[in-house]
Amino acid sequence: MSHPDLDPAAQARLRASVTPPGEPVPVAVPADAPPPPGRRAVFRNRVREATRPVAEPALDRLATLVAGRLRHTMRSEYDELAATVELMRADHASLQQAMDGVDAFGAGAAAHRLDALETNAELMKAELAAFRTTLDQLGQAIAPAAGLPGVPERFAELREQVNALDRQARTAGRAAGDASDAPDAPPVAVSEPGGSGFDYVGFERRFRGDSATVLATLAERYGAILADHQPVLDFGCGRGELVEVLATRGIDARGVDPDRGMVEEAVGHGRAVHLGDGLEYLRSLPPHSLGSVISVHVAEHLPLPVLVELFELAATRLRPGGIFIAETPNPMSLIVLGNSYILDPTHVWPLHPSLMTFLAERAGFRDVELRFASPAEDYQMPSIDAGPDGPAWVSEINVAIERLNHVLFGPQEYALIATTPPG
Repeated sequence: MSHPDLDPAAQARLRASVTPPGEPVPVAVPADAPPPPGRRAVFRNRVREATRPVAEPALDRLATLVAGRLRHTMRSEYDELAATVELMRADHASLQQAMDGVDAFGAGAAAHRLDALETNAELMKAELAAFRTTLDQLGQAIAPAAGLPGVPERFAELREQVNALDRQARTAGRAAGDASDAPDAPPVAVSEPGGSGFDYVGFERRFRGDSATVLATLAERYGAILADHQPVLDFGCGRGELVEVLATRGIDARGVDPDRGMVEEAVGHGRAVHLGDGLEYLRSLPPHSLGSVISVHVAEHLPLPVLVELFELAATRLRPGGIFIAETPNPMSLIVLGNSYILDPTHVWPLHPSLMTFLAERAGFRDVELRFASPAEDYQMPSIDAGPDGPAWVSEINVAIERLNHVLFGPQEYALIATTPPG
């Protein structure tokens, strides 16, 4: 026990004097001193003291590394921010310079420049219009009826005419050479049936249409039926283009035409075409010697007595079951009469389908078929689309529109296909 009035140091010395050797000397503890630490606290303190030489340098290095990374990131962001600020300053300077320019020259200068640009644009438009006018005038000079779009076709016509003249010159040269070799031979006069001085070859080139398209259409319409009825005679074959197309398909075909220019051109291309009157040529053939006779846009050029004889001769020269095809403009479509039919001065009379049927039957043909083609669809009026719930009068108007389109802008041509009775 310790007494509060005694000196602690004296008490300690007293205990030391009486404490046996090897035993701990009791130490006086003040009354207000904190309690001694527990075992866990002592262990933590000893561990802290043991790891301090290693942990403190590692923590210092980690802190240095983190601080460096933070400084690098902040520096990058600062640099980006600084670059953005510089760009904004440059934009501001450019804007200020533009504003200064506007202030220097004023709005009047800008308006003057705009007026100058508009003036130049108008001048260019005027120059283009003048150039277009010149082109149109050139087109009218070369192709008066068609204008500029018809120039390529007109040059093609000129090229064909030059080639035809060249062939005629060569033929005349050869004929002159033959005459000089046989001076005593009497001159041979070759008649030119139907000759009138009208350049029908050039007329047909210009207004017939593209030759390749016409031939493709004819081959599609009649190629199969003509192949089943050989040999074929193309009556009024012109340049013999259809004869050539049929021959390339292995069909036995020949033609006859009274126009010397067309026949010379056909012969120059190696086509089997005969120069002469078609009726006389038919009379010269044996009866029942042909499989088919076709005439494309020929019947409307023939006077009625000649047309009647054509039907009768064809009926006798065709085999039993042979066919006669006559394609002609369709006068039931009024656009034909006012356009293509009246354009050709060699047309004699428009042939109504009922008249052609009557002539075929009277000539001895048994089965007669009419095939209409090429409606003038570009001119037709559209019908009214009122939907399923539309009023009833809409359908009546559409029926009337359909009839009107058929009368005004219907098929532009038709073909009569007549068959001789079987044997």
